[in-house]
Amino acid sequence: MSAACAAALLVGSFTLAAPAVAQETIKVGVILSLSGPAAPFGIPERDTIQVLTDKYNADVGPNGKRIELVFHDDQTNPTEGARGATKLIQQEKVQAILGATTGSATLALMPIAAASSVPVLCPCGTISLTSKDHSFFPWFFRTSINDELAVAGALEKGLSREGRKNLAVMYQEDAYGKATKDYIVASAKERKINVVAEVSAPLNAKDLTSAATKARNANPDTVFVQTSAPALGAAFIRGAKQVGLEVPAMGAMALNQRSFVDAAGSAADGMIIVSLGNWDDPSPKQKALGDLLTKAGKTPAGFGEVIASTGFVALAEAIKRSPSPVTGKSIRDALETICQFRDTYLDGELCYTSDNHEGIGVDSLAKMEVRGGKMKTIQ
Repeated sequence: MSAACAAALLVGSFTLAAPAVAQETIKVGVILSLSGPAAPFGIPERDTIQVLTDKYNADVGPNGKRIELVFHDDQTNPTEGARGATKLIQQEKVQAILGATTGSATLALMPIAAASSVPVLCPCGTISLTSKDHSFFPWFFRTSINDELAVAGALEKGLSREGRKNLAVMYQEDAYGKATKDYIVASAKERKINVVAEVSAPLNAKDLTSAATKARNANPDTVFVQTSAPALGAAFIRGAKQVGLEVPAMGAMALNQRSFVDAAGSAADGMIIVSLGNWDDPSPKQKALGDLLTKAGKTPAGFGEVIASTGFVALAEAIKRSPSPVTGKSIRDALETICQFRDTYLDGELCYTSDNHEGIGVDSLAKMEVRGGKMKTIQ
């Protein structure tokens, strides 16, 4: 064979070889409350996102779209949440944000994210966040359940079906607590349920016997405990038992936490909580998530793990559906195509559309009863 022929064959062999596909890495900002009052939610949210990211990157293959996380602790402070968004977007060049833990921090960071075309997947239930009155609406996607739906589900599953008619409401003294309390009151009245007492306490309150006494004196047949702080809810339940408020109690979604059950002790026996998931009595899908966390050395303790997993799964699916190179806008557009989607750790469907960024419906809620320091899922 001549040298010219050999060279031609050599060139041809390189020409026929398939070009290598470069791996793409998408930077994702994670803004959570890793310190401050909301840390009991932010820390398990962080752990869940990290575990699922590690699994995703291990499964995606050498030529897939990998995810790189960049964390920021907002310290349960809206100002710090906004500062974190600016830093992650301008310096780290993230294409999406998971967080924040609280509605107030999310409201603070959303205008910054929207102005930079960065979608935000938020594990918070604050009712107003998905209002289309917000200019940032196209860029916000909820990965928890709207507090309106959670309250409606609680009243239906935990109260209306049992024929209860006289309700006392205990709530925390902040904008979130008052807004949700107002919705509970309005929803109860629509169901012909009398709201006989409205009592409140600041988030850092330790002794709630006076609030419990006021509720007792109104002669309710049920108490609705609406607080995002497990310690506050536990203090009220203990105070209720101390003053002889011997009526069934219902708990807000946030009380689906091991810390609440442990702090309330036997005073919580018989309490009904309507929330997402139950680690004491998990569904098969939730058990799969729990096994992943446990294998990674993390102990599931509340619904924070479930809502964090939903945000990550939705983001990962949107990234898969996005053309390369992946951008914040392509992720946002892909999120709106994820509907009737069941490949999550929820027991219901996940659904986003161009008009609906709520994501989770009442079909994902579970009703549970506290007994002997455990929660048992019931019908």
